[in-house]
Amino acid sequence: MKCISWILFVISILSAGCTSGYRVHVNGFSENDQIKQNSSIYVSVDPNSENPIFDKEIKARIEELLKWYEYVPAADLEQSDYRLTFEAGMDSHHTSGFTPLYRPYVGFHGGYWSGYHFGYTTYVPYYDTYYDQRVGIKVYDRDPNSTSADEKVVWVGEAMISTSGEDYRRTINYLLVGCLNYFGADTSRQRSLIVTEKDPRIIRIESLK
Repeated sequence: MKCISWILFVISILSAGCTSGYRVHVNGFSENDQIKQNSSIYVSVDPNSENPIFDKEIKARIEELLKWYEYVPAADLEQSDYRLTFEAGMDSHHTSGFTPLYRPYVGFHGGYWSGYHFGYTTYVPYYDTYYDQRVGIKVYDRDPNSTSADEKVVWVGEAMISTSGEDYRRTINYLLVGCLNYFGADTSRQRSLIVTEKDPRIIRIESLK
């Protein structure tokens, strides 16, 4: 079992190249397909959050990404054009089945060495746990003379990553970059993109401490 897991891990690393990252699946929903450029956006935090410290970190990273896209993070709700809310979470699911294991054999032909060859195949069972890590973002258009109950949702973004590890403090950066990659746009369908550790947006928000 450990041997198979190690083989699959090596294959995944090789297929991804020398730079590590994540494939992020994103959906964007919008009615007008835009949020006014250079507008001010207030990022609000749930006052009843189970982890207000982590939410404060997420807020800071979102604000940094908004600056990247030339929006202005507002320090005060009353002075903002839009209000942004977010929620993050993680679920797990299990997969099982059988994977082929090819047995090599040493070949000789006419008494001469002919190298290694793949011989018979055997199947071994596997059982894995995957973690679906997600972030959801909503943007509300604000009327300065109205209450929060009158705010209109103008954009909803959803991003998801499925991994074999549960380091949510690391993947949240990739989720945010993937989600805000389509900020304000209607994706019309689920989009997938690979965000690597060399992405300048990742480097920028990981520098926040």
